[in-house]
Amino acid sequence: MTAAAGAPQRMMTALGVLGLIPFVAAPLRLMDGFGPGLAWTSLQAIYAAVILAFLGGVRAAHAAFAVESDTRVIVAAMAPPLVGFGLGAAATFNPARTDITAGALLGLALALAVQGAWDVNARTLPDWYRRLRIPLTVVACLALASGALLAGILA
Repeated sequence: MTAAAGAPQRMMTALGVLGLIPFVAAPLRLMDGFGPGLAWTSLQAIYAAVILAFLGGVRAAHAAFAVESDTRVIVAAMAPPLVGFGLGAAATFNPARTDITAGALLGLALALAVQGAWDVNARTLPDWYRRLRIPLTVVACLALASGALLAGILA
């Protein structure tokens, strides 16, 4: 690999790590008692929904611009944004129902895990991208699970 070829990979890695900050910040803010806990879980849910939309877009674009576009992948790539929107809305619009908020955060963690597994097993995606998705997915899912746990505890 040339230096120029590795630059996008390094940039995607750095941006991916920086992109974990909103996932991790929410439960950390909950644990230190700063502000109302449900506001932070709502922000975490919204961010997870945005990331699911981004990841679905990555898969749709990759499939659309391939030498032989795969319409099945393009259609399937619409699922992550739709699931993210539904669960993000559930967490955000039911602040008094911590059981719904916690369940939505766990659902978002599951959706990210499924998306991560889909990406990691997609042989059409570059190896470096598939390897990058593993730690990013694990940290995001653990942070969402922590947010769900704390949402239930703070009820």
